[in-house]
Amino acid sequence: MAKKSRRARKKKGQQVRLSRAQMVQPGANQVSPVPTVAAAARPVPKAQTSDLQEEYRYVITDLKRIGLIALAMLVVLVVLALLLT
Repeated sequence: MAKKSRRARKKKGQQVRLSRAQMVQPGANQVSPVPTVAAAARPVPKAQTSDLQEEYRYVITDLKRIGLIALAMLVVLVVLALLLT
């Protein structure tokens, strides 16, 4: 037996509510296609890169910690393999 759906069914004559963004059709207002030019790449200012280094400083310490744990687990596995064989 099929399971009942909890989703509400749409009744006849009921309109679908759309937002303004959903009601706009792309290209409908354009008369002729306009060629687009790619924006030139701007260099990242030094202040922004230093902010990122400060913000993600903890990532390097987490990666080091994960590496040490992985190495310790590998050593334990190798020792167990040697002892059990």
